[in-house]
Amino acid sequence: MKEDFRTRNQRVTDDVGHVELLEVMNPSFSESMHICNDVQDFVSRGISYIGLPFGFTLPDDVSGQAPRMRLSMDNVGRGVSDELERRQPGTTTMAKLIIVPRDQPDVRQHVYWLPMSSVSISGASAQATCSVDELMRRAACMQIANPHTLPGIF
Repeated sequence: MKEDFRTRNQRVTDDVGHVELLEVMNPSFSESMHICNDVQDFVSRGISYIGLPFGFTLPDDVSGQAPRMRLSMDNVGRGVSDELERRQPGTTTMAKLIIVPRDQPDVRQHVYWLPMSSVSISGASAQATCSVDELMRRAACMQIANPHTLPGIF
C-alpha cells in the first residue's frame, strides 16, 4: 500500500521525495517557461520541464507593507533571460509552483499561484519579487469612461 504524500513527507526518511515545478507565464512570452527545481529534466502530464535550480527567500513580516517573496533561478544557457526580457509594460507575469511526488509525476499535490514583479537579470541568475501588492493597487476598471474613450455614452 502506498503512503499518502503528507505522511511520507513528514517521516524522518523519505525514500521517494518530491519535485518542485515552476510554470512562468506572460502574454509577451513566445510560450510558457516550464522549469524543474532539479539538475535533470522532468516530465509531468506530458510537459517537459527543464532542470534549472531555483529557490525562494521567504517574506519578511514588515508592518505597513505587503509580504514579498523573492524567487531566484539560475540563468545559465537555458534561455530564461530571453523570455524575461520580452515582458511588456503593463502585463502580469504569473508563476505557478507545482509540487509533485517523484514516483507519481502526474499527481499534483499542491499548486500555488505567484504574481511576479520587478524582474532583474544578472549574468548568473534571474530574480523576481513575488507579491500580490502590484495587483491589489491596480484600478478596478482598466478603461476610464470619458468623451474621448467612449464618446457613444455621452
